[in-house]
Amino acid sequence: MVLALSLIGTGASPARAADASIVISQGVDSVTLDPLKRTITPTDNVLNNLFDTMLRRDRDGKLIPWLATSWKRVAPTVWEFHLRRDAKFWNGDPVTSADVRFSIEKVKDPAEASEQTPFVATVERIETPDPYTVRFITARPAALIPANPWYVRVVSAKYWKEHGDAYQAEHPMGSAAYVFKSWRKDESLVMEANPNWWGGKPLIERVTFKPIPEPAARVAALRTGEADLITNVPSQYQLQIEGGAKTKLESARSVRVLFVAFNTLKPGPQQDKRVRQALNYALDVPAIIRTVLGGRGYEAATPLPPNFFGYDPAIPFYRHDLAKAKQLLAAAGYPDGKGLDLVLNAPTGRYNKDKEIAEAIAGQLSQTGAKVTTKIQEWTSYVNQTSQRALTPMYELGWGSSSYDADNTLDPLFSLDGRLATYSNPQLDKLILDARYELDVKKRLALYSKALGLIHEEAPWLFLFQYEDVYATSKRLVWHARSDELLYCDEMKLAATP
Repeated sequence: MVLALSLIGTGASPARAADASIVISQGVDSVTLDPLKRTITPTDNVLNNLFDTMLRRDRDGKLIPWLATSWKRVAPTVWEFHLRRDAKFWNGDPVTSADVRFSIEKVKDPAEASEQTPFVATVERIETPDPYTVRFITARPAALIPANPWYVRVVSAKYWKEHGDAYQAEHPMGSAAYVFKSWRKDESLVMEANPNWWGGKPLIERVTFKPIPEPAARVAALRTGEADLITNVPSQYQLQIEGGAKTKLESARSVRVLFVAFNTLKPGPQQDKRVRQALNYALDVPAIIRTVLGGRGYEAATPLPPNFFGYDPAIPFYRHDLAKAKQLLAAAGYPDGKGLDLVLNAPTGRYNKDKEIAEAIAGQLSQTGAKVTTKIQEWTSYVNQTSQRALTPMYELGWGSSSYDADNTLDPLFSLDGRLATYSNPQLDKLILDARYELDVKKRLALYSKALGLIHEEAPWLFLFQYEDVYATSKRLVWHARSDELLYCDEMKLAATP
């Protein structure tokens, strides 16, 4: 597939200009150019450079003005945002409150089936008293605004209505720092600096996203100068890159937690809590971090990283205890694991060592006597199955939220209406909903503590670890890794040359 934005033109050849362009290689390509549909980080890393959001988080996780210059609660159920007046879409049309309203309502529309719905779940309606004022109205006072709707990328209402959904997904119209030029699916996506961006023309003239699934091939591309930034650098290449004359490492403790989810909505032994608990006890997570990731990870007891609102350090870890695992399996009707046959689904190329981690997990679980095999799939097919809740009995997935709040992890992954949830519990649903609308900080933390305690007891996941994200860059590129994994090209520049 080759896509190009005819309105802007295809510009110069996509070949790199050594002094003005860079190549970024992630393990997978963007799955779409529809900015309102998915919540997949490699896709976000493309679309966030083409579409602006209301707010942005800085590298420390603090919300900062972006399309919105200010925001405040003006009534118990009303948050008011004021938009900058100098933001324009690539075709010259101004970015207005009508565009924000259209974007949010598009995500909220059930027919859109957007994975971004949890970000706007508290919004009952939107008011636009003038072209540069937006008001979010909630049915009840909500704790999450402005922490969530800021994530939604703002599209041109006029352009979308004129051309329709399918056209927008292949011919985007944004307002951000870069202008879309072309896309050869699974080969390259090219964007160029927007000279009319409200933030000033970016310092990098041209950016090419070139997906390379195999880590060794990504490393080779960096070392030969064919790429300037690569993601998910495996441990066996890190010393080599660090000592390279033209390469360097960048790392950050990620907000991403890797886990294995049990699909309890489908029939099978995974519906028995004792089986799920047993498999958690059979795991030796520190050993996986040490041997597969070279120590670049942090064991997780809950779905939340420690720097998220709602995290509770009192929740215990499932420590490796093979005897206890076998005892629980026997109680569930599987003495010495006999009769327990499980498939662990996992992707390849998406997360650092995703395939190898799955294989290590299967090996450890097999020590219970159960038969555990892996089924490894290419990412695009795999992620579509996760959104359809089709993978069973268990599957590997990572979740990285830039909201820094428990709601955007617990709601989509554990609530009855969660877009990716394969576990449901009415008691947990109530705790998540109550916390969303609880304004008292101590009470809200207490609700999340109860929710995390229930998740620990029910064990709907195999609890794994929080990544340390490891990137590699050419020394010509000046850039620092973010804990939210996002690649904003307007934060990059080229090093001065003598």
